[in-house]
Amino acid sequence: MRVCFPTSLNSLGRCLFPSLSLIAAGVLPAAEVATDSDAAAAEEQLKQLNDRTIIGSYTSLDTEWDEFKHGTKKATWTATGLWGWPLSDRQDWAVRLKLPVVYERRNEESGHADIGGLGDIEVGTGTAFRLKQGWRTGGGIELHADTASSPALREGVWRLHTLWAVGHDITKWLTLAPTVEYSQSVAEEHDVASQRYLELSLPSTVILPYDWSVGTKYKAKVDFEGGDHWIHTVDVGIAKRISNIPLVLSATLEKSLNGGAKKFQISFTITYYFERYRSPR
Repeated sequence: MRVCFPTSLNSLGRCLFPSLSLIAAGVLPAAEVATDSDAAAAEEQLKQLNDRTIIGSYTSLDTEWDEFKHGTKKATWTATGLWGWPLSDRQDWAVRLKLPVVYERRNEESGHADIGGLGDIEVGTGTAFRLKQGWRTGGGIELHADTASSPALREGVWRLHTLWAVGHDITKWLTLAPTVEYSQSVAEEHDVASQRYLELSLPSTVILPYDWSVGTKYKAKVDFEGGDHWIHTVDVGIAKRISNIPLVLSATLEKSLNGGAKKFQISFTITYYFERYRSPR
């Protein structure tokens, strides 16, 4: 088997898209979901990409490509597992683990060699409540651990990240989920500066025919340790849920609106949701 390893944005696409095509063509074993619930399940899975008030167990592999103004390029492959379970008819609970692998390609002028390895892992837990028709709320807490295999790939901090969100289905095809997030480092390593910032975001999901969706997110971040500097970004993404398989393929482009070190970020994600199946009729 030939292993494909990207060294540029173009080669990243050549590595990833054949894999997506194989999965979409049915390499994974298909399981048929009952027709009366398939449409609703597909909508929930597409919404969950952008809405933190929806909990469904899944495993995913995310490929992220970051390009910076000083010439550095970084690829991150993140394996994520989320296990959720109901506490009542109206409340769900979940735990989540993120395990990233990072490859960073430096510019020639920096004098540093390319480097790759395990990144900082993150573990978290959260809950969500179903309120009256079309309304949900939920939140959680996550620990970012300083566990990278190389000092060059570490952030050098142990950081707590908390969030709370409200989800509302404005129509059957449009969902908004405004979210407030707060992060603060609890321990710093190697003289790294402490971190403390607030993020306000407005994610939206538009459900399209044939199990497609378009997602957008506007995010404003204020860095309390960096002179109260505000950073504004916008995300635009598209997703497709494969027919008869609880598998969602998605791609997202993130762009800063007011400068910053990062030129842009592109992400491709494969998400497999765990469902209960019934035998085909």
